[in-house]
Amino acid sequence: MVLKTVNNLTSYYVPLITLCFFLISCQMQDQKIIKRTQFIMGTLVEITVHETDKDLAQKAISKSFEEMSRLENIMSTHRHDSELSKLNISAGSKKPTPVSSDLLEVIQRGIHWGRLSNGAMDISIGPAITLWKFDSESPALPDLQQLLNAVGLVDYRDISIEGSSIGLKKTGMSLHLGAIGKGYAVDRAVDMLKINGIKSGLVNAGGDLMAFGQKEGAKPWRIGIQHPRKPEEIIASLTLTDKAVATSGDYQKYFIQGETRYHHILNPEDGWPSNEAVSATVIADTVTDADALSTALFILGAEKGLRLINSLEGVEGIIFSNLESASFSSGFRSLPGLSLQDFKEDLSQ
Repeated sequence: MVLKTVNNLTSYYVPLITLCFFLISCQMQDQKIIKRTQFIMGTLVEITVHETDKDLAQKAISKSFEEMSRLENIMSTHRHDSELSKLNISAGSKKPTPVSSDLLEVIQRGIHWGRLSNGAMDISIGPAITLWKFDSESPALPDLQQLLNAVGLVDYRDISIEGSSIGLKKTGMSLHLGAIGKGYAVDRAVDMLKINGIKSGLVNAGGDLMAFGQKEGAKPWRIGIQHPRKPEEIIASLTLTDKAVATSGDYQKYFIQGETRYHHILNPEDGWPSNEAVSATVIADTVTDADALSTALFILGAEKGLRLINSLEGVEGIIFSNLESASFSSGFRSLPGLSLQDFKEDLSQ
């Protein structure tokens, strides 16, 4: 058995670690570019800002990291005292659980995308994820009957909201925010940079990223999309200004048993790793939405996924299917600065 994994601090961020993006042409020799990295949310978070006042930049970056750590403590399923863990423990209770505004917002948005994706992205996937034990040093296939029972507890429609309180209707239900929580934290980190006077920057949490403003000379930020099987290669690049990007891929966390790759992105319908794609990338206005949608597209596959993306305003995406082909949303090829010069239709080559 082969296992590829990354040690993580919180399980809800596992699905999207080991990113698909990295900065290109960052011009780090320019002293106005200030960068710091920190391990948060189970991945390496990199914050880059364009700012002449170094003290201002460092203060803003520190505030952003503090905000992400605060949100990690709220939504972590590793911490038994987190709000999310307490909510999961209350599943089946007739009395809903009061939650913070942050957790409420993430759950509301999760339900929203669950509805629009017809359940492909379902934040109540927790019971199935627990059985797969991808965090274990020796992951293995789950017991089939236990997995079947777990899938019976997965349904975002069994999440109720009453004011600022959340209820989970079935005993044994549990929410897992891996497909949306990290994106929300990146959005909040960007907000914190702006609040503290930063006009141009980029926050990259293992590939869930947001770029805002422009660098010196009115240059937009440029990012690359990583090959799903060759991490040293870029298959596409584009420029970003006030836009978010996120990718979901079968190479981010997986183990191989026999000749089969079992990855962490589970189909809510049966609890098994989805085999409709090898990666899916989404460009949207917020990282929260890009994060959720990249998971939905990965599970839906090219035909259904592109139908969803093309129905949404201001959202573009690309889906790589089975190392054989790539499918683009209607406006993807018109994205600013897009370069596909190194792209091969057959990704196995």
